[in-house]
This record gives sequence, C-alpha cells and structure tokens, in this order.
Amino acid sequence: MAWLIALAVTVAACSDSQPPRSAATDGDSPVASPQTAATPGELGDAESFGGQTAPAEANGTAPAEANGDDGGMAQSGWSTLTPSGSPRTEVAAAAHLDKVWAVGGLDGDGAASANVDVYAPTFDAWEPGPPLPRAVHHAAVVAHDDDLLVVGGYVGDGFDTPTDAVWRLDSATGRWQPGPALPGARAAGAAASDGDRVIYAGGVGPQGLAGDVWALADGAWRRLDGLAQPREHLAAAGEDGRVWLLGGRTGGPKSNVAAVDLVDGDAATPIGKLPTARGGLAGFFHPEVGACAVGGEGPQATFAEVECLDADGDTATLASLGRPRHGLGAAVAGDIAYAVMGGPQPGLEVSDTIEGLTLNN
Repeated sequence: MAWLIALAVTVAACSDSQPPRSAATDGDSPVASPQTAATPGELGDAESFGGQTAPAEANGTAPAEANGDDGGMAQSGWSTLTPSGSPRTEVAAAAHLDKVWAVGGLDGDGAASANVDVYAPTFDAWEPGPPLPRAVHHAAVVAHDDDLLVVGGYVGDGFDTPTDAVWRLDSATGRWQPGPALPGARAAGAAASDGDRVIYAGGVGPQGLAGDVWALADGAWRRLDGLAQPREHLAAAGEDGRVWLLGGRTGGPKSNVAAVDLVDGDAATPIGKLPTARGGLAGFFHPEVGACAVGGEGPQATFAEVECLDADGDTATLASLGRPRHGLGAAVAGDIAYAVMGGPQPGLEVSDTIEGLTLNN
C-alpha cells in the first residue's frame, strides 16, 4: 500500500528547565453545530472550492522570506493565513487531496467537536468537510490514498473515555465508515505513515500511560517493539520506511520529555533528543531536515520553537511560529508546512489561527 505522510498531534505540559514563551492566563459525545459540508470529491477539485474558481495562475499564499539555523535549507518565515472560523484545541491535522484537514478537538467551552474543517492553499480559504460520526479530541489523523483515517482519541468532553475506534473517510461517498479498531483503547497518542503502514504509538489507555507501538497493514494491526519511554501527548511524522516519535510527557504538567524514537521495521529505537522538551506539540517531516517538532505547552507558557531531528540524530532549527500554540495540528501540502489552530496559552485556550512556512530544497 502507498501511504501518504500524515501527522498526528497531541497536547502536554512543560518541564521546569524551559523558559516561558507565551505567558498563561488563568459520557455521551456531543455533536458539532450543523455544517453544510462538501463531499471529498468536491473538496478535491483543484479548479473550484467553496463556490470560488481558481485563478489562471493560482500558486497559493507564499510567506515572506526569513532565516533560521536550518542546516543549509532555504526557508520562509511563518505567515498568518485566513483563520478557520472554528476555534479549537487538541485537534489533529493531515494533508489529503492537496488540502489540509483539521479534525475534532475541543472548543472554547471544553466541548468535544465532531467538526472537520478543510483548508485549500490555492484559495487561502476554508470549507467544512463531512462531520465525524462522534465528537472526539486527542485523536490522530492519517491520510491513505483517497482515504483519511481518524484513530483513537477521547470520546465526549472528558478525559476518562479513550476509544479504540478508527474511522475511515470514503472519498467516493463522503461518508465515514468504521475502520480496523486499535488493539486497545487509546487517546493522546500519535500516528503517521511510513509509506506502507500506519504507525500508532504511546498515549493513554484504560490502565493509564501506554508505551505500545502498533502497525496497521493489510487491514490489521500488529504489535511492534514498544517505546523505551512510554509517554502521551507526543507527535509523529513519517517518510517512506520510517516514522519519528517526538517529545511528549509522562504525567503531570512538569513531566515533558525531549525523547525522539525512530520506528524502522519492527523496532522503535531512541535516536536523540529535541533541544526543547515539550508535549502538546505537532510534527511534520521534510527530507532536508528530518522530523520537525512544532509548538507545545508548558505549565506557564506555550512554545513557538520549530526543532528538527534527522535519522542520524542531528538537529536543526527552523523559523519559530508567529503565534506560540499547543494542541495544534501540523501538515505539509506541497512545499508548505501548516500549523493549524491550537491554544495560545496553556490549558483550555483555543484559536482558529493557521500559519504557513515555505520549505525550499
């Protein structure tokens, strides 16, 4: 199977050693407000979106040039794009059909969301996608050919009901269908594609913190070697043959970790550490610098840093987010990385911000 790169995101708190970045301010699944949703086929139309028609030479919105300690890769600074109009945190995001899909999360009242919002880079515009069958937060989302997979998460508004449910979006019908369930209920884990498999790691299960690593291939999940350091609220990013597992936390708001593991074959091997320990981060992959950690949360601050680690454990730093956030999603569409929604301060804070960073070889 040809799996597309996808990214999962989670939320966490920061270790004492990290300086403040952005100062803090102090059952049944609810269903999102009704949306008029386009079908995936309509959303995948590159010539029209939300009633708009693409200009003859539409190249999307390109951020302005900037510099960073990028290991020699030219890059652009993060630019603020059109907001989603649906402020949330604890979202999951993936690139699918040349667009960025933001799935689930929590709204400003702490209610779980079934919303799916779709950003079209060509138009710098949003449109609602097909709502999830159940509201969920702290889920993961992965793109696979013409499908999207939403994996695990907490159902309902609380943090005591992780689910093993996997939902698959059938792009032909625009309907969510049950996919292969996880081997166990999990929330606040991370998932990405390695080109042949979907890898899901860590998170919280019914018995608490989990270190399991599972691979989905040919319609079934298989257990791989576990994490050396079990953790939740981590991020994942993948390329052909490998998946990076980035950061996370092991408990309360002072337990952020900097660990990075590389899943290659059946092994999950520690390969280094991020410069900044963090959870509540997002992740994306770029071949020039490896897997990149974006944003995150500490007990009194959120993070703007974007730090990357390649398969040899070498680190690079890209331009920082314009707006520090945690509980955000991240995805790469074309040569632009996107950081989507998330809370600008620790705790239940939300935003509808989207920023873009051009990545040049």
